[in-house]
Amino acid sequence: MAKWFIVSCLLLCAISYSSYYLFTSNSWIKTVKTHTYKRFYELIRENAKSKLEKLQEEAILAGKPFIPPFVNFDREYAIAPKYNLSICRIKKSMSTLMSGVACVLYDTGKFMRNNRSILEVWSQRFCADKNEYRRLSEVKWRMGDAHHTYTKIAVIRDPIARFISFFSNKCIFEAQKYPDRKQCYNCQGNVTCYLEKQYMRFVQHSNNTFSKLRPSYEDKHAAPLSWNCEFHKHLNEYKIVKLVVDPKNRKSGMDNLMSILKESHVPNSTLEYIEKSALEGDTGHATYDSDAHDVVQRQIKSDPKIREWLRRIYYLDFVIFGFDMSLIDS
Repeated sequence: MAKWFIVSCLLLCAISYSSYYLFTSNSWIKTVKTHTYKRFYELIRENAKSKLEKLQEEAILAGKPFIPPFVNFDREYAIAPKYNLSICRIKKSMSTLMSGVACVLYDTGKFMRNNRSILEVWSQRFCADKNEYRRLSEVKWRMGDAHHTYTKIAVIRDPIARFISFFSNKCIFEAQKYPDRKQCYNCQGNVTCYLEKQYMRFVQHSNNTFSKLRPSYEDKHAAPLSWNCEFHKHLNEYKIVKLVVDPKNRKSGMDNLMSILKESHVPNSTLEYIEKSALEGDTGHATYDSDAHDVVQRQIKSDPKIREWLRRIYYLDFVIFGFDMSLIDS
């Protein structure tokens, strides 16, 4: 009896010690946290998905279906491995500026020695093909040991402001400069004409006919925000920065960006250079202070038909990224 009593005590001690080790082990806690956070984000995605699906169902019943979100359509990344940073460039969302920011972080010394600017013309960008990738799998490989912990940044802007910038630049300025291209489906500056045709193209792209319909220049510049950056799989991994083009109103978004870069241990001197350049200058194709921009903006505000087409294309972007819907709902 004494022998069995001693064996039982030893077994209890072993179980108690094992339980104590298990519950106090950092690796075990980390595993539980990882799975808990993963499930947390899964629930968020499930709730968001059900909300978006409900909105789409209501729109279909009303005969005005939205363009579906999260199509894996366009991807452009510029990286700065020294700081474990990857910046997704979304066309007409300050992509030229963000390309310059990534470039100065990629090789600050060479950038400064060559007297380059973060606002330089896209076709003459200093880091062309040096730190640029098309897929997150490539970025992950390039990050090496930091591939699990690097920071993903995406800069976005209000969908209507983005559309106005796109249309002014590509469908008015460039269309007039290069008439032989018949840019923007040869709509010759007619916003309604363009939106009707673009909507139908996005419907085709979202219906898994991507291989049959080659993405156009216009498709890539006007695609919904959620169609970029492989958001369909990785949205919750991004730090989202909302920027406006007008330097007078850009400070708040830049403060957010500077905070993220500071967390990545970018030196203060480099942060000051980036912020000063971004707040004091413009890219060569900025349209916010042009007559064309004002004309398109007035048309959107005065024409409910134009707003309805914009609503069908971009409404779910407003929902996903939390932009003010007052204009699109009016």
